[in-house]
Amino acid sequence: MTGREDPDLLANLRAPNAEHGGVFWHGDGRLMVFDADAASQANAENFADLTLPNRFVDQILGRRSPAVSWRQVRSLWLSQMRVLSGESQLRALAGRMARILDNRRDQHVDFVWLSHEVMFRALVPVVLDGLSSSERAWLGRDAIAKLTRLDAGPGGQSRRQKWQAVVAQLHTGRVVRQEIRRRARGGRTRVDLTQPIVDRLLPLLGPDRALEAVTTVLTAIAGPPGAAASCLMYELATRPEWATTLMEEFAAGSVEQLYRTGTRSAPTAHQFVKEVLRMWSAPLLMTRSARVPLVVRANRLTVGQHYLVSPYLVNHDERHWSDPDTFDPNRWAAGAEHRPPGGHYYVPFGWAPTACIGAGLGSVQLVLLAYLLCTRFRLEVRAPDAARVALGTVPRPLDFDGWVRRRGSSGTDAT
Repeated sequence: MTGREDPDLLANLRAPNAEHGGVFWHGDGRLMVFDADAASQANAENFADLTLPNRFVDQILGRRSPAVSWRQVRSLWLSQMRVLSGESQLRALAGRMARILDNRRDQHVDFVWLSHEVMFRALVPVVLDGLSSSERAWLGRDAIAKLTRLDAGPGGQSRRQKWQAVVAQLHTGRVVRQEIRRRARGGRTRVDLTQPIVDRLLPLLGPDRALEAVTTVLTAIAGPPGAAASCLMYELATRPEWATTLMEEFAAGSVEQLYRTGTRSAPTAHQFVKEVLRMWSAPLLMTRSARVPLVVRANRLTVGQHYLVSPYLVNHDERHWSDPDTFDPNRWAAGAEHRPPGGHYYVPFGWAPTACIGAGLGSVQLVLLAYLLCTRFRLEVRAPDAARVALGTVPRPLDFDGWVRRRGSSGTDAT
């Protein structure tokens, strides 16, 4: 993106957002719902009864499938996430992240793409464990294709890129479908998010809806985690005083404490992560389709009409946040003068009842990434003065490239 004007996806929305208190119709006929209270209410009403669509075979035969609510799926996943956030699982997650960083050490890299690689590849076994290297490679190609499409914008991809994206998506579907079948036959059991789907819901869901559930999570880990990680890398690299503060905190403890207690053993690092997630919320805009008739501040939406929400604007609303455009992890300290409002005024992981199921693990993974970059590795930015963050589809650091270097022998080994 070097050489082009830095994008600001929200440039034409800021003024009407301030004028209308966060709820207004845009010129293209879509309702903008950027006020925290209105967005929370709309999301709660729109997804109050979210039922999965009929199975494909039943659609063909013109019959109804057994009803399955997304709440059932989410409940299973939330229970499994507690297991996946345990000590041994966090140790394995950090180990995967460290190996990826080590493999890229001393190579000139784009830190944005590196962040996506680190987060996605480390998270794949959380969703679907036990895959072969070739199967993981197809999932990686699919993730890259999705990120390339987002980065290119509308009409920005070549015909070849579009075809490659279709092929990668088809192969990802094949990989997931085959793994579900293997497990359904009793061939293997894994500690991941796919296993409870196979064990508890496969007869009700059917193969196609089970496939959709798993691929939905794979799509989710292909974007926002890497976007957040790239902004964390940017803040660490451009704020040496904060990097020093985190290094001192990590040096006073141990990585084993992080594995055992998650973010509790590194409160300052957790504050840093929370501020990264607030300051650089991704994606900037999310389109929602009205599933039921909605009334949002006297604005009526019929079924099928679209409205947009923005975690970024909610997390930067000066009515609720002090100095919202200032990066200040200290605002999260226990004794801070202006405490964050919390609740649905802080939504880096979306709104209930569709908030990200991996919010807790996602925060811990970012703390672990900060640990690795403060103890075992360091980022050497090619042009520190040129680096900045632009607001495209997601907040994205620009001119942010360089080298991952190994720290000296005094650094703590994370594996």
